[in-house]
Amino acid sequence: MNRVDASGQKIAALVREQDWSSTPLGPADAWPEALKLLLSIMMGSHQPMFVIWGEDHRIIYNEGYAEILASKHPAALGMPFFEVWHEIRADLEPIVAQAMAGESVFMDDIELLMHRKGFPEETHFSFSYTPVRDPDGRIVGIFCPCVETTGLVMSQRQLRERERDLSKAISIQETLLEEKDVLLAEVNHRVKNSLQLVVSALNLQSRRIKDPATKAAFEQAITRVRAITSVHERLYKSDNPLAVEMKTYLEGLADDLAVTPEMRDQMRVEVDDVTMGTERAIPLAIIVNELVTNCLKYAYPEDRPGPIVLSLQKRSDDILELAVADEGVGMLNKEESAGGLGTKLVATMASQLEAVVEKSATQEGFKVSIVFSREEST
Repeated sequence: MNRVDASGQKIAALVREQDWSSTPLGPADAWPEALKLLLSIMMGSHQPMFVIWGEDHRIIYNEGYAEILASKHPAALGMPFFEVWHEIRADLEPIVAQAMAGESVFMDDIELLMHRKGFPEETHFSFSYTPVRDPDGRIVGIFCPCVETTGLVMSQRQLRERERDLSKAISIQETLLEEKDVLLAEVNHRVKNSLQLVVSALNLQSRRIKDPATKAAFEQAITRVRAITSVHERLYKSDNPLAVEMKTYLEGLADDLAVTPEMRDQMRVEVDDVTMGTERAIPLAIIVNELVTNCLKYAYPEDRPGPIVLSLQKRSDDILELAVADEGVGMLNKEESAGGLGTKLVATMASQLEAVVEKSATQEGFKVSIVFSREEST
């Protein structure tokens, strides 16, 4: 039995001190060399291992397997294998029978419902059952190194459950986002329809007005409402109901403001690839409406021809510049220079954008620039 004590494991002392003469295995000193060799290998390893020997399959194991036995240790030492694991006997009998018939058995994962800690417990193991033969070739026992994989299996199961929960949550989130987009599109559609009703009401009222100045004021109000309406119209038709693709939008707005073929020939739109949220696109639309309308009315007296350039360009990654330029007199008319409603609207909308308004006479004419941050400050 000296080889049994080679590793210094406590279980080795128990094996040495056990009275084996009262068991079918007989005195330890008379044990076969094959059994002693297997015990020496087991006691020198930290991997859980056991041997079952003899006709009633007596079990001897190392400290690693003692941890698997839990409360069944140390009473299990030298006990018949199926008495130790009586609760899973039906699971183990076919495996033991196959090994005792001379066929090695390997299982990467087996689920067993053990009662080793005072309660039923789902456990998982990876093991191999290897037949052990005596010098005459008869199978006298089974050697089994094993690994408990319960923790790994449970962790993988929890991970799969979390992945399913996450997938479900993502699916719900995607559904909510789709519903939100549909709802926002519907809101934009209804806002657009409501604003069109306002435009219609103003048009009806305008027809009854005889005073030219009042009629002009009504028409100007109508163009302002239409500028806002067009934003919401593009939003509900867009794939993204929260953002406006400014190039297409400003081209359409300029086309709407230039009501005659001659005016459309005057207009040039130069817009970089810029997308803006609704809260910034609407004030920008009102500014464009005022500046372009003013140019169309006042830049070229006596209907003389000349270009009007509407641009929205990136000064840098973070700064945008909206500009309306002409080669005429621009906004230098009496009404605007005196602080008319259009000028006040431009200033108010610019403040919403936290923008700087720059007016300058150029060599060719006049230019108004609105310089602002690409993103709203927080």
